[in-house]
Amino acid sequence: MIYLVLCIICSSLLVFMFKVFDHFKIEAYPAIVFNYITCVICGFLNSPVAPHRVLSESAHADWLWLGVVLGISFIHVFSLTGKTAVRFGVSTASVAMKLGLVIPVALAFVVYHEEVTWYKIAGIVCALIAVVLSSYKESSEETLHAKVTGVAFLMPLLVFVTSGLCDSGAQLSDKVYFPNGGADYFVLIVFLCAALTGISYLTYYVLTGSVRLRWQQVAGGIALGIPNYGSLLFLMKSLDQVEGGSSVVFPVTNIATVAGSTLLSVVFFREHLNKWNRLGLVFAFLCIIFIYLLKLKDLLHLG
Repeated sequence: MIYLVLCIICSSLLVFMFKVFDHFKIEAYPAIVFNYITCVICGFLNSPVAPHRVLSESAHADWLWLGVVLGISFIHVFSLTGKTAVRFGVSTASVAMKLGLVIPVALAFVVYHEEVTWYKIAGIVCALIAVVLSSYKESSEETLHAKVTGVAFLMPLLVFVTSGLCDSGAQLSDKVYFPNGGADYFVLIVFLCAALTGISYLTYYVLTGSVRLRWQQVAGGIALGIPNYGSLLFLMKSLDQVEGGSSVVFPVTNIATVAGSTLLSVVFFREHLNKWNRLGLVFAFLCIIFIYLLKLKDLLHLG
């Protein structure tokens, strides 16, 4: 359970950092690249062996292909999420990203044959409702602008699909390659591939003059990278250890992340919660109650 809580904390800080970028007008892509460099440094610092041993052992691992694919995908999804946040607002980007939980949860039931129960289904439905309501803004210039540019709606849709597929990749690695844990090297390789991909793009952008590096981007990337590393590391550990598997982990982490980042925004940016946002937090609470219904009954000796 401790890994699930740590994953939620890191993921909440991760989403909150996008709000920080938006508030302080920090250009997202350079910060995202420095974020992945920070993740790699965290991974090597967390490793009990020297970096060259990590790389040499990982080079012959059967999961290497998945780590490379996920790493390259991660930075593209992160970049797309950042652009969607600028185009539609952070709330819309957050909704699209977190609704991606539908994909790994569907796979958990259909492909991996995890137990389907009425309270799991009720919890997942509450999670979807909570994600939408918690991020709903009654009226904003961003929303009005988005309505008149029909084709642009593909951006949130792509964030939804690609973030869900990335979560499914982490799910696949847990089911096939790390059923008994030990995914630390895998996490490091994912972030290393993301960092190398980002550095190559950023170098081109800097050389062509389309991007100018500033210290705020470096500082923002470091602040983003630490919780980003923790979010994936603790997600993998949660998938391994939490009873109920991915059909429990993904709804709980996603909905708790939305609730946590929303509360952080209220505290630090005095963000206003309308009636729909408050109702969304109620559904978030119901999601946790439903998914952990049996454990709560056992705890209260009601079962």
